[in-house]
Amino acid sequence: MNTKRYSLFALVISLLALCACNRVKPYTITGTLDLPAQIPYGDTVIDIPSFNDTRVYLLDFENQLLDSALITDNTFHFEGTVDSREPYFVQFVSQLGSTLLVVEPGDIEILINPDITVSGTPSNEAMSNLDAELEDLNAQTYEYLAQLTDSIHAAGEEVSDDLQMQIAEQFRADMNRILDSTYQANRNNQAAAYAVIMRHIDVQSADEFEEAMAQYPKSIRENELVQINLRSLRQYEQSLEDDSLIFDPSILGVDELGQETSK
Repeated sequence: MNTKRYSLFALVISLLALCACNRVKPYTITGTLDLPAQIPYGDTVIDIPSFNDTRVYLLDFENQLLDSALITDNTFHFEGTVDSREPYFVQFVSQLGSTLLVVEPGDIEILINPDITVSGTPSNEAMSNLDAELEDLNAQTYEYLAQLTDSIHAAGEEVSDDLQMQIAEQFRADMNRILDSTYQANRNNQAAAYAVIMRHIDVQSADEFEEAMAQYPKSIRENELVQINLRSLRQYEQSLEDDSLIFDPSILGVDELGQETSK
């Protein structure tokens, strides 16, 4: 065998293995429960129980279990490794709710109080910031509409459909501005795909969604979350075409109008 060629081949294999090892990075997910003893509920209050000794879960989008952790002293912990080039989305699920997070290198933090906030790494920080911006926009728009409605009613008039449409269009324009800004600022992480899906959340069909994705680069079109959304739309459309999935009210002893049928 050619000794030089063999040595070169061995060197290439060694370098490739080294590159692969360098791409695999550790991650941790540390969660903290910061819950009040009680929360208001209408005219009363609800006592919040302890969630110690219960489990929290990481699931994939087929609802298959990836990992679980026990809550102890109001904290929980996951750890592992991930290819730095292939961070991925998972579902975080607990008795207190669920959310989407990105498993990527670094120290990820989850705060439950009782809303769930994920932070600590670029994708998760950007997604949480986006959620907060959209919540603020929604609250501001709702408050503006409520004040405007009160003033119009005080004048003995009604809010016109045209005015409501103008407010809705302005809200959508402001929302799209926030989403586009998040996309542009995070094209090197998973928050870009999250923003893109939110940007086109009102599409009516899989074909329409696929057409909307055509304007984005391959990294977005082939992103796991984008593909999951596309599959979900196709599955929904298929379910509408499948007669076997159409609900038959007669199995409950009622007709289409909800009237009891004879037995």
